[in-house]
Amino acid sequence: MDANGWGWAIRDERMVPVRTEMKPAPDYLLDAIHCSCKADCSTRRCSCRKYNLECSSACSECKGLHCSNVTLPEPESDPEEQYALVGPEDE
Repeated sequence: MDANGWGWAIRDERMVPVRTEMKPAPDYLLDAIHCSCKADCSTRRCSCRKYNLECSSACSECKGLHCSNVTLPEPESDPEEQYALVGPEDE
């Protein structure tokens, strides 16, 4: 099997990946995956909300943290706290 046709090239007797000048996705998709809202992303002017996506760290202002268009995960409880042994001094 010839690796040259599968994204690899031989340079200085070594296999190296071929880099591409192509974008990773079409412009309409790249524009849709982040927003640049100045407010809390609560309206359909937010491009993430418009395409039914939650804001993420790719968003320029909110970073997916400070807006109404994100579901933050519930904090996990510490298993060591749940099953801590009770000693005689704790009773």
